[in-house]
This record gives sequence, C-alpha cells and structure tokens, in this order.
Amino acid sequence: MKNFITTLFATTIVFLVIISASFSFVDDVFVKDTSIAQNDATQQKDQEPKAPNQEAGGQVRTAKSNSFTVGKVFGGEQGGLDATEAMVNRGKNYLLTQVDHRLKQLGPFRDRIKSMTALSDTERKNMVSELNAEIGMFETLKPEISQSATKQDIKNVAEKIKAEWLKSRRTVAYAGGKALAANQNQLISDAHSVSLGIQKRIESLKASGKGTKAHEKLLTAYVKKIAEAKQDVDSANEKFNVIASASTGDEKEKLIKEKDLLLKSSKENIKVAYKLLAEGAREDFSQKFK
Repeated sequence: MKNFITTLFATTIVFLVIISASFSFVDDVFVKDTSIAQNDATQQKDQEPKAPNQEAGGQVRTAKSNSFTVGKVFGGEQGGLDATEAMVNRGKNYLLTQVDHRLKQLGPFRDRIKSMTALSDTERKNMVSELNAEIGMFETLKPEISQSATKQDIKNVAEKIKAEWLKSRRTVAYAGGKALAANQNQLISDAHSVSLGIQKRIESLKASGKGTKAHEKLLTAYVKKIAEAKQDVDSANEKFNVIASASTGDEKEKLIKEKDLLLKSSKENIKVAYKLLAEGAREDFSQKFK
C-alpha cells in the first residue's frame, strides 16, 4: 500500500508538471496579435520628432489591441511637396516595420508547429504549408511598399497588408488550436492509463480484504473529469472540421471563438482531474503515517 501511494503521488506530480509545461507551450505558441498602432511611426511637429505613441501636446495615445489600423500612416497632411515626400517615406517605414514585426511572429510560430509530435504528419505539414504561404505573402508585400511613390500607393498596399494580417490571424488561431487539442488528447490518453492503474490497485485491495471506498470515490471523480475533457476536445475537433469549410471570415471567427472556449474547458477539466489525484494521494499518504 505504501509503495502504491508513493508511486501514485509521484506519478501525479509528474503529470501535473507535464500538463503545466504543455499548456504553457501551447499558450505561448499562439502569436500575440499586436496592434498595428502600437508601433506607429514617429510623428513630427515643427521638424522635432516626438516619442512613439505620443500625440501633440504630450498626451499618450493608447493602442487598440487585435486590430490593424491604416488610418494614421501619414499623420498630418499639410505642407508642400517636401512634406508630402516626407509623409510617403514615413508611411513606407511604418508599413515595413509592421510587416517585419509580423514576420518575426510567424516564423517562430511555424517552427514550433514543425516540432509538435502530438500532431499527425498530415496536420503538421498542412499547417506549416499554410504558414509558409502567409510568410511568403508578407515577404512579397515588402518590395511593393519600397516601390510606393505616392500617398495613394501607400494606402493601397496598406489595405493589402491589413487583409493579409487578418487572414494570418485566423491561420494562427486555427493552427494554435489544433496544436492545443493534440496536446490535450495526449494528456487524456495518458490519464486513461493512470485510471487503469488505480482500478487494478482497487481490485488488488479488494482481493486482500481491504477497504476501497476512498479509492473508488477518487477514481469516479477523476474519470468523470477526464470524460468531460475528452467530450470538450471532441467537440472542438468538430468545430475545426467546420472551420476548414467556412465560407466567410466572420463565420470562421465565430467558430474559432467557440472552439477556444471548448479547449479552455477541456484544459480546466484535465487540471482538476490531476489535482483530485494529487489530493487523494496526499491524503492517503498522511493517513498511512498518522
């Protein structure tokens, strides 16, 4: 009995560490959709540069999150030809900065997806292919930005960047969700192995005439939470199948949000299951040495 409790406790701690690491990795995998406004080009007043995110009069401007804004590429539009040329150059630098920033997000994200063994080869290759396509599109926009000669040119390419940014956000959300679901499926599979071990121990205790009420209660609660987690993941995977065939961006956004809620629920159920296991092991351990 002592050996079983010690093994159970140690196994639970290991799984809690694995769960924490897996969720941390997947949460970090999601690219943070940084606002285009957060890196606004430096504005000028009387030829004096101001700090980024600072308006005239010294007031700090708060960037909106999860949005791509092209309306402030130029700032003020007063002045002659020299001022117009300066605004065009400022707009070009602004857009190049945003494209480079997005590429620095997508590259590491793609590399992490490549290394995720929980994904099937087909899923991994498809996701990497989509991310490579997104990266390629942003790369092709850089020469177009550099070749822009007028304010209208800048506005046109800015709209293209905006559309690609929104598309890449959906690609990242889909791939990140798939990665999270794969990790959770692996944890659920491991959890079933643990439950089988507990069941065998219960049968062994019964055979030796010892009480098993506490173990059976623990196992019931544990199995219930794991079953709920699996149901959430299965439902999330159904959402993934629908997302792939969704006809509009808005429909995809709605399905992605629903999928995210299901995976969040699964994540919490898995954590609760292993916490129950840890608490039960600690209680048995303390009872043994009272």
